[in-house]
Amino acid sequence: MKLSLFKKLFLLLFSTMLLLLGVIILAVHFNFKQGIGNFLKQSEQEKLQELSKQLGDYYQEHQSWNLFYDKEYFFDWMRHSSLAKNAYDSSSLPPQAPLNFNQPSLEFFQQPNLFHRPNHPPPKPSDREFFISLERIFIFDIQKQKITGPPEPIDINREYKIPIFTGSVQVGWIILKENELITDQLLLGFIQNQLHGYLWVMGLVLLLSLGLSLLIAKQILLPINRLSTQIHSLVTGDYSHQVLEQGNDELAKLTKDLNILSRVLDQTEKARQQWMADISHELRTPLAILHIELEALVDGLRAPSPERIVSLEQEVRSLTRLVNDLYQLSLSDLGALDYQFEKVGLVEQCKILVDGFQARFATRNLTLLFSSNCSETYVQGDAMRLVQLFSNILENSYRYTNNFGMCRLTIIEQKQRILIQIDDSAPDVAREELPLLFERFHRVDKSRQRLTGGAGLGLAICQNIVKAHNGNIYATISVLGGLQINIDLPKL
Repeated sequence: MKLSLFKKLFLLLFSTMLLLLGVIILAVHFNFKQGIGNFLKQSEQEKLQELSKQLGDYYQEHQSWNLFYDKEYFFDWMRHSSLAKNAYDSSSLPPQAPLNFNQPSLEFFQQPNLFHRPNHPPPKPSDREFFISLERIFIFDIQKQKITGPPEPIDINREYKIPIFTGSVQVGWIILKENELITDQLLLGFIQNQLHGYLWVMGLVLLLSLGLSLLIAKQILLPINRLSTQIHSLVTGDYSHQVLEQGNDELAKLTKDLNILSRVLDQTEKARQQWMADISHELRTPLAILHIELEALVDGLRAPSPERIVSLEQEVRSLTRLVNDLYQLSLSDLGALDYQFEKVGLVEQCKILVDGFQARFATRNLTLLFSSNCSETYVQGDAMRLVQLFSNILENSYRYTNNFGMCRLTIIEQKQRILIQIDDSAPDVAREELPLLFERFHRVDKSRQRLTGGAGLGLAICQNIVKAHNGNIYATISVLGGLQINIDLPKL
């Protein structure tokens, strides 16, 4: 069964909270039990210290442990000790010895049921009577011989033991057998209550975790759903949809980037549509003229003449130039123009280019000048593409500068860059039109009043060539009264 992203996120959050809660509860409970265990050990040690003093007093009074061999006597004595929860009055001590008893032998005391008739066995003390179960307490003499305690063997060297002193002389040992289980009923009840409290807290926290998991999952998925909606809009071609940007987290940054992508795609789509419309318009005009002229010749409305043929040839050349420019621009956009980078001397290349344009400029009485602040300067570039770059700009100056005007190409060598400026004389370009000059199919026919011209692709091609050389190109108003094209290239 496939789970939705919301369910997966909810289960992940809930299981994580549940795991953390379980770990915390176990850690707290373990720490609590450890604390209780340490408390019990400390309490038992304090009780045994008191018992050790009482046993020392007992030995000082009796000068032996003989009476402790009798279990009933030992149990009665322990019920008067500090280990008993409800100790008897100290005045009602058990008899020190049986009547008419005068220093019997040790074997006599080791006989079972010394003080009892056969039908009255010694009573077994209950663990509830003592702070420490007598099943865990052993008493050994100074020779480490067991005096009293449970019948099972015990290693005196491994268990916890407290020495018994009479004055400054040690007379025995109290051995406490280690107990891993808590047997105190009050403590057991307290631990049980604590465990029930933990379970209640765990249940409440589980409910809270459930609600928080739902809330957090919804809060995380809400912007994701918005992004999904926007992406779906982009897929379907609707680039105008924008998502509200909120917060500063990763999703907010993703939303911001997706909004930027949406705007860029919208601009690209509009540019593509404008591009197609401009291409259609530019191709329609020469084709329409050719169609009309050819129809007139075919229908006999106009007689074939050299002038008609020259007119048709001009339209074909205009159409061919447009197609070539489109091809060059498409290659440049795709990065498919072939560049052979090498060391290129700009001064030498520009001198040759200016000399080649002199005769063409002279046909319209235009003056073409060249100047440089250095004898030679070099760039890393493609000589053929750089010649194409400068030729396109000089061709624009030739076409759009008034007769008897001027054009000047200047090279200025700087510390790290090389600035190439191409100025021409009137007419000028409105300042608001300057940033649009490098857009495709943009022509300033109304302001410059050209009778002839290209399709407005030359400067767009120039811009791509400059970018391929890691340079910048921009237009300003020239001091000569026309337009100034500035090209900034890195110096080799």
